[in-house]
This record gives sequence, structure tokens and C-alpha cells, in this order.
Amino acid sequence: MSESPGRFYASAPVRALLAREMAAIGPIAAGVYGNWGLLLRPQGPAPTPLAPHVLGSMVDLELDAGRLRGSALICAPEELPFASESFKLVIAQHVLEQLDAADACAAELARVLAPEGVALVLGFNPAGTWRPWLALNTRRSGTHLHLATAHAWQQRFAREEIDTLQIRFPGAMWPSAELAPQAAPTALARFGSSWLLLARKRRSVLTPLRLRRGAREMSLKPRLAPGTQRACA
Repeated sequence: MSESPGRFYASAPVRALLAREMAAIGPIAAGVYGNWGLLLRPQGPAPTPLAPHVLGSMVDLELDAGRLRGSALICAPEELPFASESFKLVIAQHVLEQLDAADACAAELARVLAPEGVALVLGFNPAGTWRPWLALNTRRSGTHLHLATAHAWQQRFAREEIDTLQIRFPGAMWPSAELAPQAAPTALARFGSSWLLLARKRRSVLTPLRLRRGAREMSLKPRLAPGTQRACA
């Protein structure tokens, strides 16, 4: 875990990318109903606010020196101090890729996500056009990233009973300090700076078992086979 990733995430190109991503997830968050949402974000200046949504409150936690810090709490990423199934929306923006224990944090996110709740996970694209720029600037700032594809995280979350609905690529093609407008998706978008995994937690339900009727019961109450017709006298 890097001791000072703040310099990297405070750089103008990354700040523009973070703002671009928040704009991309705004319409998704606007359709999530519930009392609470959770936002995990990288260290840096005040984040771009999430677009208007119908959630009651958003818990905003910043990853700083391996700890998640908010206005009223500090915790380890793998030990979230929240009750299970507390949040209808969970957003992890460029946080999991900074953690050595990313799987443990993912398991915690799955635990606090409510059934049918929405998870939005964002990460840098290891096969994207930003890869040379990332390698240079993370080395200069002393930031260490565990880059992984969206499909790799799809498999990890599947083990936590979180199903991926869609993978998008909302990032920019080239590092820039300016926030370029969102363009229509193209085939080249998958080679951009970052990916967005849109997922939903499976509903927790118990399916009652229907017991088969015994031979004696069937003989007492015979039934016509499907498709047969009763002859009229």
C-alpha cells in the first residue's frame, strides 16, 4: 500500500477523470431508491458531488494511508463498521485497486449491500491508452496500483453473490486536465482510461419445497395427463 497516493489523485488529469466518472454514474444513482448510500473514493481534494438522487443520505469515505476516513469515523477497508445490508447503493471509485486486501474489502462491500442493491465499481483500465501515463505518474508519486480488468472483478463479485449487469467504459481516451463532454459509446471506448462495473446483489429469498404426492394419494385423486380431454357421454 502506498503511503502517499494523494499527489497522484490530486493531479489535474485524474481529477478531470474522477469528475467525468461521477457524471457518468449520476443517471444510474438517480434510479436507486433507499435510505442510505456508500461512497468510497481515493484521497484528494473535495470530490465532485454526485448528481441529484433519491437516496436519503450518502456516507462519504476517503481512502487515506490504508484507512477509510469520514467526517465521524475511521476504519479499515476490510472492517466496515456498518450493519449488514445497510446500503441500497455502494460506489467504489478507484479504491479497490489501491488495496493489498482488495478481496476482503469486496466481501465487506457485499455484506453491507442490501438485497437488490446496486454496486458501482470503477478502476483504471490495465489495457487502456492511459497505461504509459499511469506507469510514469504512479512511479513519480510513489503510488502502487493493483490494476485488474472489469471482467476479473466480475468473477470476484460473483463469488459474493453480486451479479454484473453491465460493464461500461466512461473514461477519456487521453489524459487531459479538461473535463471533456461525454460522447456516444464507440468500439474504441473499451481502450479508454477506466471501466465501470454495474452490478446488483441477489435477492435473499427462501423457496419452499413442494413435496411430491404419494402413490396412494394419486390413486385416490386421479388427474388427467396434460393435453388430454375428457370425453362427453
